[in-house]
Amino acid sequence: MKITDSATTHLKKLLERMGGSPVGIRFDGSVGSCRNSIPLLKPVFQKPDGFLEYKTDFITFFIPPEYETVFETATLDYETGLFSKGLHLTWPHREGGCPNCNQH
Repeated sequence: MKITDSATTHLKKLLERMGGSPVGIRFDGSVGSCRNSIPLLKPVFQKPDGFLEYKTDFITFFIPPEYETVFETATLDYETGLFSKGLHLTWPHREGGCPNCNQH
């Protein structure tokens, strides 16, 4: 996964504000398509059952197994401004099964 500098800054700020000592962030899917989606993220204080660990240099994501290949090629970005997307996730569309597009 590529995490842009702006997304890194935003995630680090979120981690600081969470309080306690979360072991990572659980990814519960996303709203949108592979071209632009809003990730559903939740801090967790222990590894959730059935989730895979995806570690970056500063954070661990816990992801459902069906998103493993998505995370390998995804980009997490953060935009600010009135008409911006905020934190968003994109990845290349997959013929034969894109988890958000429901196109097979």
